[in-house]
Amino acid sequence: MDEVNIEKMFTTIDIHVTGEAFRMIVHSSLALNKDSVELITLSKSTFTPEKELLLNEPRGHRGINGCMVTPSKIADFGLLFVNQENDSSFRYSGLVASVTALLETGNLTVKENNLYTIETIHGLQTVYATYENQEVGTVCLQSDECQVIKKTEDYRVVEVDRLRRYFLFDLPNSIASIQMENLASIMKWGRQTTEEMSHRNCLFDGIILMEPVTEDEVKSVTFEKDGNLLRSPGMDSTFAIFTVLRNGASHVTKFTNQSIFDSKLTAQAINGTNEKYSIETQGFVTGEHQFIYDQDDPLKNGFLLK
Repeated sequence: MDEVNIEKMFTTIDIHVTGEAFRMIVHSSLALNKDSVELITLSKSTFTPEKELLLNEPRGHRGINGCMVTPSKIADFGLLFVNQENDSSFRYSGLVASVTALLETGNLTVKENNLYTIETIHGLQTVYATYENQEVGTVCLQSDECQVIKKTEDYRVVEVDRLRRYFLFDLPNSIASIQMENLASIMKWGRQTTEEMSHRNCLFDGIILMEPVTEDEVKSVTFEKDGNLLRSPGMDSTFAIFTVLRNGASHVTKFTNQSIFDSKLTAQAINGTNEKYSIETQGFVTGEHQFIYDQDDPLKNGFLLK
C-alpha cells in the first residue's frame, strides 16, 4: 500500500440552523496573522484550496456554508465566512451557528447576561443566547433597517440592512404551490429567473418566491445568485418578506416564514424603529469531523454538482 501524503488536517464542527448547514473550522494549519476580520477577508483568496476541500463534494455539498472563528480585539470573537463563489460574506444564521458551537464545546465563556458580541465584515453584531445544562436553548438577534426600494408589476425589491438586495416574486400560475411535489418546477423557475435577472445586470443577493398562507404567514423559497436553493426559510428572506408585508399591513407585528422543507422562522417587528426585526431560533450541532488534505488525491479540491 502506498504511503498517504498528508499535508494538512482540519477539524470542523457542523451545525444547522433551520436546515441551513454550517461547517465551522475550529482547528487548521491556516495562519491568519491579521488584526481584524476585515483584513482577513481581503486576503481570503489564499484560502481557496482549503475552502474547496471543506465545502465541495465528496466531503461537502453546494449547501454547506463555511465559517472560521478568529480572535477579535473588539468583540468576544470574530467570524469570517469562507463560502462558495458568489455567496454572501455575511449570514445571520452563521452567528447562531457559531455561538451555539462555541458555547456547547466550552470554547466561549458563558456570560451571566447572555449577550455575546461578534466581529464581522459588516461590523459588530450582538446576539442573546440562553445556555443551560451544557446546551444552548435559543438565540435571539436583531436586523438593521430594511426597506422596499422598488415595485414593479412582477416583483418588489427589498434591501436588508441597507446592504443586501432581494427580489420578491409572487407564486406564478405555472406552479401549483410551494410543496415538495412541485420541487422540479420550482427549481426550473428559480434557475430561469436568476439567469434572467443576471442577464439584465440586476444586482441581487437572492430571488425569493413566496406564497401567502395567512395574513401573517408565508411559504417561500429563496434562490441564491447561482440559482441554487437555500435550505432554510432564510433570515434575510424573512426580513425582506416581512418588510413587503408591513408595507401594506403595518398593523402586523409578528410574521412566520416557512420553507418548502417545513422549517420555520418567526420575526417580530421592533417598536419605534424603521423596519427592524428580531428573530429567535436555535442551532443544532450535527457532528465533529476531521478532514485530511492529501496532495495525491485526484479530487483533493472536490467538485460541485449544479
